[in-house]
Amino acid sequence: MFFIKPVAKLIVALNSNTKPGAVAAAVATAFLLALIPSLNLVWPLLFIISLIARLNWGFEFVFIAVFKLIVPLIDPFIEPMGWRLLQSGPVSSLVYNVNEIPGLIYFGFNDSLMIGGLLAGIIAWVPVFFLSRFIIVLFREKLSPRIANSKFIAAVKRFPILGKLIAAVKQFSEVY
Repeated sequence: MFFIKPVAKLIVALNSNTKPGAVAAAVATAFLLALIPSLNLVWPLLFIISLIARLNWGFEFVFIAVFKLIVPLIDPFIEPMGWRLLQSGPVSSLVYNVNEIPGLIYFGFNDSLMIGGLLAGIIAWVPVFFLSRFIIVLFREKLSPRIANSKFIAAVKRFPILGKLIAAVKQFSEVY
């Protein structure tokens, strides 16, 4: 029962007047954050910046968790990319010089998985943003009305716990 309100808020946010760009930026930023290992100072720094930005935090938190489950499947491709970048001449000497500065070693610039994840996340941010924005707009315009008026939803309303979820969605949609 404790999960009904958070799920309802996410459904409302997906269908609400929240700009599709804010939700898409949250998804893209969550993908970037999921690609970066969190045991360095780059991750919390980017996370704090994302909290300051006007993103949809609910979607960001949910998609960080979802993408963190998928990232281990992508890591074997990301780590060699970071390794190659770290072995290139100019980057190698830059990372060596940066790590000589006290305290900067904790940013993890010498970690091939962190550098590869950061590079892949930066490269993928724009495509993930536009893809998720397209999906959100498509969902709001085409799928949401069909789902709301479907026989399946009418049948689901009969189940007590799902009926409460639908009532919570209606309650939160009136608040927003």
